[in-house]
Amino acid sequence: MKKVFQYSIYPIFMVSSWILIIWAMKTGINQYLATVPVIILYGLAALFLERAMPFEKQWLNGTDWNLDFIYYTINYLIKVSAQYCFIWLSTYMTFFDWFPTDLPFWIQIILALIIIDFFLYFVHRKSHKYEWLWKLHAIHHSSERLYFLNGEKRHAIHQVLEGGPGILVCLIIGVPQSVVVAALALLAINMMMQHTNLDYKAGILKKFFCVAELHRWHHRADYKDAQVNYGAWLTVWDCIFKTNYDDPKIYDAEGIGQIGIKEEPDFPRSYVTQMYYPFKKCK
Repeated sequence: MKKVFQYSIYPIFMVSSWILIIWAMKTGINQYLATVPVIILYGLAALFLERAMPFEKQWLNGTDWNLDFIYYTINYLIKVSAQYCFIWLSTYMTFFDWFPTDLPFWIQIILALIIIDFFLYFVHRKSHKYEWLWKLHAIHHSSERLYFLNGEKRHAIHQVLEGGPGILVCLIIGVPQSVVVAALALLAINMMMQHTNLDYKAGILKKFFCVAELHRWHHRADYKDAQVNYGAWLTVWDCIFKTNYDDPKIYDAEGIGQIGIKEEPDFPRSYVTQMYYPFKKCK
């Protein structure tokens, strides 16, 4: 019975969230009333499930909950601000009408997600290559445990750099704002499942989607080991650019080992000091 649950939880989580969000958006209610409650609902579900069936018991408790909640709240507000900028720009500027708005709403969401996901992959990978970007991105890797809430743990500047290009491209090609809002909400739920401490199995789905079994390799503490599995939603970009990695035998027998940043054991612990961290001069 446990095995059935392990393999069914990811598709149930994602399919049901898609249905709920698309149904709510189609009813015509405010787009944030259609998405924010669903994100909260699935966050609470992830919180409960992690405690019922954790991947790593020692990750259940930590002193970073308040810090990660601050990150989640601020970075979601940044997303909302970007969406309002989307509305403002589309009101005062004329862009291209290239996006196929005649397609079913759910297909439009998939297309928008593919665009956003590519740029997330691109910026994420470059953030591991260039020192100035890495110092911004290192905050995300500073967590010494993985659970549903720290998927949105990012420096505010890196949040803009990572998410901005995809949203801007969507604006330029004429993606409706409601489609972008739905896409970002569904991406947020996948990010929860990508970082969750829930002991689930994705099976064949991990060949297509960036699930926890793959993303945990990316958070290994040794910097050289973390240069894999950059994707946020689809694995296609990692496959195309040869950055995909998985070793089920080691994963099942030994786990992934320590996570965090081995090279910086004294990483700052507060929101303010972490915001300042990228601008400190290297010793």
